[in-house]
Amino acid sequence: MTLTPAGTLPADPLPGHDIADRLDLLRRACAGLAAGRPEMPAAQFASPVARYADPARLAREQRLIRRFPQVAAAAGEMTKPGDWIARDISGVPVLLVRDETGRVNAFINACRHRGVRLTADGCGAGRRSFTCPYHAWTYGTDGALKALPKAYGFPDLDRAGRGLVRLAVAERAGLIWVVTDPGLADRPVDPLLSGVADDLEALGFASHVPHAPRDLPLACDWKLVLDGSFEAYHFKIAHRDTIAPMFADNLQVIDEFGLNRRLYLVKAGLDPADPPAAENFVTRDWGNIFYFVFPNTLILVQPDHAQVTRVEPAGPGQCVLREVALIPAAPDTEKAARHWARNVEIYRAALGEDYALAESTWSTLASGANDTLLFGGYEFAAARFHEQLEAELGALRASVLQP
Repeated sequence: MTLTPAGTLPADPLPGHDIADRLDLLRRACAGLAAGRPEMPAAQFASPVARYADPARLAREQRLIRRFPQVAAAAGEMTKPGDWIARDISGVPVLLVRDETGRVNAFINACRHRGVRLTADGCGAGRRSFTCPYHAWTYGTDGALKALPKAYGFPDLDRAGRGLVRLAVAERAGLIWVVTDPGLADRPVDPLLSGVADDLEALGFASHVPHAPRDLPLACDWKLVLDGSFEAYHFKIAHRDTIAPMFADNLQVIDEFGLNRRLYLVKAGLDPADPPAAENFVTRDWGNIFYFVFPNTLILVQPDHAQVTRVEPAGPGQCVLREVALIPAAPDTEKAARHWARNVEIYRAALGEDYALAESTWSTLASGANDTLLFGGYEFAAARFHEQLEAELGALRASVLQP
């Protein structure tokens, strides 16, 4: 059949499934299936093993991560004024609170007197202020210093300058994103979510709720987890007993949006000789959409929900995956609970195969077997990630060295 030109794409018949360029994805997916190979450069790439195993480099990577948006929470975790969450994000103690206007504020969870955490990690509701457990300095939900005992002992105190340290924050696509470097508190977050937040909101995720959060420690460098996320070359082998039959062999359509990217993982049922009519094509019915927000956030969009993973370095050869599902509504029946439990189970079983391979790779890096890890042309997205990470680390180093 002849595909409708992109400019004449009809409205998506299923609300919440719309992506403006979905017809382009269909065209490119069919072209890849017909050719028997994905879009790819005629080249291969290598990443030095030292990039994964150098503790000094890891410290620079952790500083860089703090300069980019991190998923700090699902918006559904704090829906009312006074709701709050305290948790560490990329090694920084963060306090989130929704103020009386409904806006989410983000602060470093540290008293401006002697640095004690205002509250232990956790969450709650109905807060109008936070009082330090050490000397009872008290702060409002806007971060302002409201009161302190025996204030006469601080005759030169600049109260306005001793409010909580603010962090850049944005609420997009059902998620709360925080930049944990306090020096970037005035940096707009939205441009750093380019190509991702608008897509996810078009797919309806702004109204989804969090489900089945999990923290999973792994014995590997954080970048090895990402390497396995950027290609479908491994599906037929690594996932042969789980999800491999669902997907076309070694085929994905990849688009970059600055440092971010989208991978469209094409399902096995798409026939390039007889593709669906343009007016009936719904992206999520024919493939999984996989978003990457630089440098360490992965969002897998499935037909009726999404899985969000933040890959957080935890030391040399250690990382922690912070996972949560976004589902349309909290399960209110046993049938719904079983449905979502099964979905999460399938996802975690399949991704667990990838995580085991990342740990296996890490276990060999010190052996000397490889000076580099090799990426084929169809693994170019992994190579691009390393190229972009190198460039950003170089820019960070240059900015630090400037007089």
